[in-house]
Amino acid sequence: MKKEKTEKKILISAGVLVLAVVLVASTVVLAADNQATQEASSSKAATISIVGKVADTAVATITFPEGAPSATVSVPYNNVDGDTDPQVVAAENSEPVVRLKNTSGVTYDVWLGITTWTNSAVASQDYELVATDTTNVSEVNDVLSTDGNAASVDTTVTMDTGTYKALYLEIVLSQAAGVSSTSTLSVLGETSL
Repeated sequence: MKKEKTEKKILISAGVLVLAVVLVASTVVLAADNQATQEASSSKAATISIVGKVADTAVATITFPEGAPSATVSVPYNNVDGDTDPQVVAAENSEPVVRLKNTSGVTYDVWLGITTWTNSAVASQDYELVATDTTNVSEVNDVLSTDGNAASVDTTVTMDTGTYKALYLEIVLSQAAGVSSTSTLSVLGETSL
């Protein structure tokens, strides 16, 4: 008889222990139900225009001429100025591929972004963004994308309203041969503080 009472006590204790574990587990689940993650974002302004080297005509395309696999291509041209007036990177008399113009009434910090280059034809892309009267751009080495994938960078360049900046671009082709590639360049402004 004593043996039966001891067994009942052990079973009752085990039942209480299981109940306690269930209650603790339920408490943890309930605690997660009273929390929510919040997200908020603001967009950058799209009021910085990409225009030709001299005229304020909007540029629709920038073309990098064909190059050998792994080559650096630093002579792009735009559809406004044409292939006879490509970008020139030189110690003197440099010319950008395009100019940027701040068409808003606000001073902006300039951000550049690209979409991923298709067909993996581009291994990396660099830029230089300088005052339009700078004629000694001998290298293009500010990193826009290290791998040809989508990227967005703060250029740390500020543009006052109605002003221009000269944009130089350069790509390094991947090792893939015989492929064409496209990407979209975006120029955005963040309110300068």
